[in-house]
Amino acid sequence: MPRVRRAAAALAVVLTAACTGEGDAGPSPRTGTDGAPALLGTVDLDAAVGGDARLLDLAAAPGDDPVALLGDGGTRAWLVEVGPGEDGPTATTMLELPVVGDDAELSVLPGGSFLVAHTSPIAGYQLLTVPRDGQATVTALGLRPDRAATALSPDGRTLYAALRLPAPGPAQLLAVDLAAGVVTRTAPVVPDGTVPALATRPDGGVAALVESADGRALLTAYDADLRPVGEPVDLAPDAPVGTPAGLDVTADGTVVATLHVSDGRELGRLVTVADGAVAGSIELDGVGDSALEVVVSPDGGSAWVPQADLSYPAELVTVDLASGQRVSAVSLCAGAAVLGDVAPFGADAGLVATGSCVDGDGPQATAFLVG
Repeated sequence: MPRVRRAAAALAVVLTAACTGEGDAGPSPRTGTDGAPALLGTVDLDAAVGGDARLLDLAAAPGDDPVALLGDGGTRAWLVEVGPGEDGPTATTMLELPVVGDDAELSVLPGGSFLVAHTSPIAGYQLLTVPRDGQATVTALGLRPDRAATALSPDGRTLYAALRLPAPGPAQLLAVDLAAGVVTRTAPVVPDGTVPALATRPDGGVAALVESADGRALLTAYDADLRPVGEPVDLAPDAPVGTPAGLDVTADGTVVATLHVSDGRELGRLVTVADGAVAGSIELDGVGDSALEVVVSPDGGSAWVPQADLSYPAELVTVDLASGQRVSAVSLCAGAAVLGDVAPFGADAGLVATGSCVDGDGPQATAFLVG
């Protein structure tokens, strides 16, 4: 599950009290039709940490509930576990962390420890490894990027990072041996540009979404040694602009990417890429207030995308990748919203989505469960 500092960082929040009420567990569970996903409820993350907080990232934890990384914007950060409970969704603070940068990305390591990659205002880009007892270790990489994206290898031994360095520095890919705490490989981003999302590939190496200098959304594949594989693929050659957003990869290596394809961001697109070429393209209307995160189902047949815009409903949409059709949509908010991350939980393809309903109560960091 790729974790990147994309538009979700700017959104900074998750569902408001309009969806949750005044601190309760959210709406009553609903039963979906024909096996479609349904709303399970929402839970306030601000209440879990005792005050206003910003969502920095959301990470899947295989075999466990997702974990959210929250910060207060200056002095403190928290890891909060989100999942279903007997009386509705729950949010439980697991650990309090030192302050982390706004670009912080969270991964859950195979042994259960947490990995936070972020840019410290003082020390630059660093990796914070946090076991569940809270005794963290820090690996400093000696760089200070303007933007970063990361992906954890399936075995949890290597962290891949794409760093956009200050001009005139190029964008770089790094492979970091987490046990040794050293960079083992580096390579330039091809073509040069900003990488908002990385994902590991089943044959080793990574797939990278690249926003080129001329406003194109490109996909580049790299092998395990960070050498480019094939030519970059323009994900929307017919669109006036291409702003890459979310990325996931199926077990057979098919890449599923999302991007904004209009100047106002209201029009989006979900694209599948197989064997180095675009295999399918699905239009997504009304997505200007969504980070367009995407998660592929375990069987690789469907993709889940949260979408919202001022004049459109805020929904978690299920897309059939073979037919290119929307097969279901779960309403997240009664009115307009801003939506961010999404991550799976449990063995039954449940999902945690994040966002902010737009109303007069103001945003609160809250998680929304669908199952």
